[in-house]
Amino acid sequence: MTALPDFADQFQAHDRRSALREPVDAVDGPGGMAGRFAMFCAATALMMAAAGIWMFPAPDHAVMLVKLGASLGMFGAGAVLLSGLNGTQGMARVEIDAGRDEIRTYDRELRGRVFLTGRYRMSDFAEIRLCNRTFFARDTAGQLVVSVPVRSRSQERAIRSALSLA
Repeated sequence: MTALPDFADQFQAHDRRSALREPVDAVDGPGGMAGRFAMFCAATALMMAAAGIWMFPAPDHAVMLVKLGASLGMFGAGAVLLSGLNGTQGMARVEIDAGRDEIRTYDRELRGRVFLTGRYRMSDFAEIRLCNRTFFARDTAGQLVVSVPVRSRSQERAIRSALSLA
């Protein structure tokens, strides 16, 4: 049986990541405040339209079935957009720099600001591997320092080539 800490700040990895917290200037990719606000507005509009379509009476049952399908589709699309707002923030970003022989980890705030949360030498790791579309790195004490999913084959090839250079 294994007992895990109840809170995230009880993990040692959290202490290491929150100790080094340098803001990074460039914010690349989606996740800025304007993009998140646009997604929220679109999701809200779709969900309100799904309810608003029922304000007008239908002349027969066929039109009512069309309205049902349209309202379910709009509500579903709005729910998908709303769930996408939450999912993009939990993902950490990892850079493998073979030139400097280091791995850097970044976190993104809700407002879109990116912070450097870790800088590790490649020689400090006892294990670095890519298995089942997940990139793992463990330090010499055996603690998991980096664990991020790899989304595409091109990212997987880039990681493999960077690890072969290091």
